[in-house]
Amino acid sequence: MLLSDEILLYIKDFLEIVGVVVIGGGAVQAVYQLFMATFYKKLSSNYIRLQFGNRVTLGLEFMMGGDIIGSLVKPSYYNLGLLAIIVLIRTILSYFLNRELDLLTPEQRHTFR
Repeated sequence: MLLSDEILLYIKDFLEIVGVVVIGGGAVQAVYQLFMATFYKKLSSNYIRLQFGNRVTLGLEFMMGGDIIGSLVKPSYYNLGLLAIIVLIRTILSYFLNRELDLLTPEQRHTFR
């Protein structure tokens, strides 16, 4: 294996780890905000849901970047299929998140009720 291929594999692993951390951090933040909304009624559930969805989308983009780099190093049908599935999931999530944002009134888009 070439040195450049090894470097690309490290970059791929790094991007995938960043994606997992972004999604995990978004989940922790959403649970905290849900707790705050349950007991203090300061946050809208729409806000929490949309913010978490944005984090998932961002995390999937990092993972997709890692998979693109991985498919350059070790091209296979499995890697290309995995990449296609991630791109499809990310596209569907982005579409529905943007659609829901467009349906919200300006008052619902704010953080606080």
